[in-house]
Amino acid sequence: MTENPGYAEPQARREDSDDEPKSPNAPIYTAKVENLGGTSGEVRVEDGMTLPTAPTSHTELGSNPEQFLAMAWSTCLGETLKVVLAVNEIDALSRVRCEVDLHQEKSGGYYFVPRAYISVEGISDTDAEKYAARAHARCPISKLLKGMGTPSVEIEEYKNPDNFQLS
Repeated sequence: MTENPGYAEPQARREDSDDEPKSPNAPIYTAKVENLGGTSGEVRVEDGMTLPTAPTSHTELGSNPEQFLAMAWSTCLGETLKVVLAVNEIDALSRVRCEVDLHQEKSGGYYFVPRAYISVEGISDTDAEKYAARAHARCPISKLLKGMGTPSVEIEEYKNPDNFQLS
């Protein structure tokens, strides 16, 4: 079996981190992303890229929440599937394709209907279903989509970085 079965390499220690041991519940990594202007603005990844956002009717101008959710889920589920296959000593290519439908609620508002499609090279559909189910049970985004996460919403003081304006 592979010593590091498809896991991402650990992040280098940041200069501002302490040398004290971390608690078992401490995060391994924290993504810091902010959106300015909703779907008519941009999303910024701290120390990373800035991507334009757009409503579903104008995807040529940027990406929308449905696309971001599908990207995140397909990537996370794909990596989790790689780990599940490696742990089971399956050396095969795999593919995860996600679709996220946006629906309107009768009472107002919207909701998502996400679907994932998994394929694994060279194994039976029965085995692929077994490994896909294990990956889906372990994937953090799958868990969040199944209502098993702990999302929270908090309030902070408004700051307008770079004097951002809607165009």
